[in-house]
Amino acid sequence: MVHSIVIIFLIFAGLFALVHSMAMAASLYWYFWWFDIFMHFWGGLLIGLGVHALSTLRFLRMNPTTKTVLMIILVIIVGWEVFERYAGLYDPMVYVIDTTQDLLLGLSGGLLAHFVFRTYRMK
Repeated sequence: MVHSIVIIFLIFAGLFALVHSMAMAASLYWYFWWFDIFMHFWGGLLIGLGVHALSTLRFLRMNPTTKTVLMIILVIIVGWEVFERYAGLYDPMVYVIDTTQDLLLGLSGGLLAHFVFRTYRMK
């Protein structure tokens, strides 16, 4: 049986991919300064939610502790920022500030999802 958290994750991940694809096609990241902020936070939420969704799978016995979730979030968001850098998806004038902001947003979104679902699982 598939847990509801897995279904929630798949729905939000699909919506994220759709919104990102539309945003790239319409250049929304360049027209709206806040769109990147929104998407990095949403991406962090997805990572935190994804860790909890994976932990419900029978063949993957994992207890999503704060330390584990934090490390997974950091690896993924740092990997994404490296990808953005080498793909040329950055503005050299504000690179350090933008990257720091993106890392903090992804981290905060992921940890928010972790603490919400950890509380949910305790009930």
